[in-house]
Amino acid sequence: MIAYLFVIILAISFSSFAQDESLMQDAITKPALSLRCKELFKDRADKIVIQQRLNALLARNQTLLRKAPKARESIKARLSSNQVRIKNELHLVNLQVESMEENIVRSGCPGLSLQQ
Repeated sequence: MIAYLFVIILAISFSSFAQDESLMQDAITKPALSLRCKELFKDRADKIVIQQRLNALLARNQTLLRKAPKARESIKARLSSNQVRIKNELHLVNLQVESMEENIVRSGCPGLSLQQ
């Protein structure tokens, strides 16, 4: 009888020790992963805001280029060079956003909706 009681108490203590260990492991890994994911998502959101601003600048520049008088060649030249710069910057930001999304997926962060 005492042997059975001892075995039951020993089994209960081992199972509670295993639960405590898993809780401790979750407490260590989950917040670190969560903080890292939040940081990655924030960086991605910042880049997407920059991307949207560049798209707006590009649209505005194209409108100005269409409305610029033909007699003002210097303005047209500046606007066209500005358009090239904006397109290059937009291309770089698109590549950075794509790279950030790949890093987020590799990190195992949940809840990412990729751009198309």
